[in-house]
Amino acid sequence: MTINSLAFLIFFMVLTILYYLPFVKKYQWVLLLAASYIFYTLAGNHNLIYIIITTIVTYIGAILLDRKNTIQEEYVKAHKGILPKQEIKDYKEKIKKEKHKITFFCVFINLGMLIVIKYGSFLMGNVGRIFGKENLSDISFLQIAVPLGISYYTLISIGYLLDVSKGKCKSEKNLFKTALFVSYFPQITQGPFSRFTEMAPRLFTSHKFSYENLSYGCQRILWGFFKKMVIADRMKPMVDAIFENYQECSGFSLLLGCMYFSIQLYADFSGYMDIVCGCSNILGIELAENFKRPFFSKSLAEYWRRWHITLCSWFRDYLFYPLSISKAAVKFGRIGKKILPPSIAKLVPSIFALSIIWLSTGLWHDASWRYVFWGIYNGVIIIASMCLEPWFIKIEKKLNIKAENKLFQGFQMIRTFLIISLLKVFPIANSTKGSLVILYKIFFEFQMELSRAACFPTFKTEDFFCVGIGLLIFIYVSFKQEKAPMHESINRCPFVVRWAIYLVLLLMILTFGVFDTGLTGGFEYAQY
Repeated sequence: MTINSLAFLIFFMVLTILYYLPFVKKYQWVLLLAASYIFYTLAGNHNLIYIIITTIVTYIGAILLDRKNTIQEEYVKAHKGILPKQEIKDYKEKIKKEKHKITFFCVFINLGMLIVIKYGSFLMGNVGRIFGKENLSDISFLQIAVPLGISYYTLISIGYLLDVSKGKCKSEKNLFKTALFVSYFPQITQGPFSRFTEMAPRLFTSHKFSYENLSYGCQRILWGFFKKMVIADRMKPMVDAIFENYQECSGFSLLLGCMYFSIQLYADFSGYMDIVCGCSNILGIELAENFKRPFFSKSLAEYWRRWHITLCSWFRDYLFYPLSISKAAVKFGRIGKKILPPSIAKLVPSIFALSIIWLSTGLWHDASWRYVFWGIYNGVIIIASMCLEPWFIKIEKKLNIKAENKLFQGFQMIRTFLIISLLKVFPIANSTKGSLVILYKIFFEFQMELSRAACFPTFKTEDFFCVGIGLLIFIYVSFKQEKAPMHESINRCPFVVRWAIYLVLLLMILTFGVFDTGLTGGFEYAQY
């Protein structure tokens, strides 16, 4: 059962009816927990043991960390002004070390399961090639099917543990409420990455039925299905046709394929987010936004602040900041001051942190060298942009180019979109070799072909019409959303106009949408 399946729609309608029954009000969170585990099972993944282990380890670890925080607070309160400051400082350091041990143990178990299950075969295969043992990746315990959403619920759990350790939030004393936070069904397959401080009040309190929430939720669900079924799923066969036959395609066709895939992936992933956020809104639970019109970005760094926002913020808060002030970063910073220009030397700690983050981001997406290269190339471009920024500013001043100039902003957006599209050769290709071949053909075998077969393989007349209309609406809505949330504009419309918009959108989905058998088409990012 996927989010865009008929089974899910029935499942969610039944859940919503039960959720707002008067006698269920106090136990809504219990119903959500049951629904989350039912969804997880019906989604075709029966490896419940892993999410249960993660939940139990996270629950116990958070309680132990919270207890250490309480002990420290009570000790400081009782001895402040009585004991020497150094003695209190030493006690805090002792507690800090104990918390580090607890955190390390919990993270080791949770992250260890992810590494063994998702990356074990990849790691052992590479070790085997080094030592001439090609069959190391075939070890039986490495052949476990990757549990649904393990990359997501593992990082969510680790973030919660780190927040409790730092005293940013209290631990949840109810094991089953912790289980709900870890497994909440709208976010388990593709995010967003939620924080306990944000989600706990929303998940564990009762919610009254709200027509406003229902209206807004349905708007987002319709919009999500529109992006997924009218745009993404209609474009997918064309993208697949290009990259399944990349050796026969020209560099021009492959570049177009990369751009098509950028649009398809965005419509697919953001469509999913609209559907799950809409469902969650109907239940009175607001999820964090994961996209902010990334194709309006004027640099790659800005793109990653607008794309998969919660993943980027997770890496920023739990990896970038700690790494950039770590002993290693400080040491590299000192060396940089001796050998590098001042403008670059001050960036060395950030460069050190970004290098590790982009390598980690690549590996998080998939256990393969092509994603390692994808992460490295993202990091190299962003780091190079940081280092060259002073020169870019000087060039812009000499050419009298102002940042607010619309033509210049348009150029920046097109340039960023092309960079993003070129980076798509890594996720879309079947292998690292395939990615490199595609890049070679784009840069060295670029033959302009304007035939329909070269530019739009598999596309029929109806596809041109459906995708064309879909993209025009998509672009119009995106521009409107840059100024104000679209639902606010819709809600200001008269009742008749508002419902006319809903019906037109629904009719377009039913008429132009691509329906798999039983409405069971999957989402691109579910594989991560």
